[in-house]
Amino acid sequence: MPEFAVPKLRHPPPPPSTGDLEPHDEGRYAELDVVTNFSFLRGASHPDELIYRATELGYKAIAITDLNSLAGIVRAFDATKQVIEQGGRPPKLIIGTRLTFTDGTPDLLVHVMDRPAYSRLCRLLTTGKRRTEKGKCSLTLQDLLEHHQGLLAAICLDSSFIPSEKISDLRDAFGDRLSLATSCLHGPDDVARLEELNNISRCYHIPLLATNNVHYHISERRALQDILTCIRHICTIQEAGYRLFSNGERYLKSPGQMRRLFDAYPQAIARGLDLADRCTFSVEELR
Repeated sequence: MPEFAVPKLRHPPPPPSTGDLEPHDEGRYAELDVVTNFSFLRGASHPDELIYRATELGYKAIAITDLNSLAGIVRAFDATKQVIEQGGRPPKLIIGTRLTFTDGTPDLLVHVMDRPAYSRLCRLLTTGKRRTEKGKCSLTLQDLLEHHQGLLAAICLDSSFIPSEKISDLRDAFGDRLSLATSCLHGPDDVARLEELNNISRCYHIPLLATNNVHYHISERRALQDILTCIRHICTIQEAGYRLFSNGERYLKSPGQMRRLFDAYPQAIARGLDLADRCTFSVEELR
């Protein structure tokens, strides 16, 4: 052990001042799918950078959804307090995580509605981490169904996924707390994929939820996120290929940008705002 504490290599950025705030364009927006650098070798921005940028853009709410973890929440909560101390209005901070499963269940974005639900989510994550080696999490759909009360869930599907009985099980358990998350990231098949997901939404009576699958706060961080991906897969940038995201669109977009991307599906934007209203839990309740 070192005799003296190692000084921090990073100096946190200052909170945005009133003059840094951008005009609020075309209504409000809540981003409910955000990865920070606490998702190891995945997120390319610190929680405070994401909170400050969301404040500048005038977001109504932002959810931190690190992979099988709540680790980024404390730093994000501290950032919201810094904004308030500067006289600003930070977005509502929603506690959540992105759950992965070992039984073929698609990834789920899970958000906490109240204090008891936070406790259930903590117990669920502890169960998954105790089953496997450090840094990993092993969960099944049944584990979630035993802890689902008070949690919101959003199914993360891609265009190649064929709906199964697991979607029906989730719908039956969560009811109106279940959504179908979708993003519009300027891919070659965005229109067809959104139409396909909208058909699934109607078939299963599960509302669409617009997100941007955020991995960094500004587009300039795309290069860093590529490097993190290469480290995670132990390959060079030339060898990475389709392991990398196809473009630099996974940043915090303005409310106006998101509304334009989902112009044909305004209900997906409204769903995010509705879910944000239903989440009342704050980290302050843990004192």
